[in-house]
Amino acid sequence: MQCMECGFEAPISGYRYLYNARIDASVAMRQCPACQAWLAVDQLNEKPLQAVGPGQAPWGKSAGIENLAEDR
Repeated sequence: MQCMECGFEAPISGYRYLYNARIDASVAMRQCPACQAWLAVDQLNEKPLQAVGPGQAPWGKSAGIENLAEDR
């Protein structure tokens, strides 16, 4: 997987797991070990979907990434 912010490449396990962004989809938040960016990641495809900046994912509120997961 490659970081969208700095280009760091490593297996998904090399990125720090933070929390599941959605309970009904495979989207989780992970942190790049190189630049510390928070990334919304599709866990099943091991693909970063977007970088999430400060204030976009406050605890206890919507992470603002509702439309990243496919509706089934």
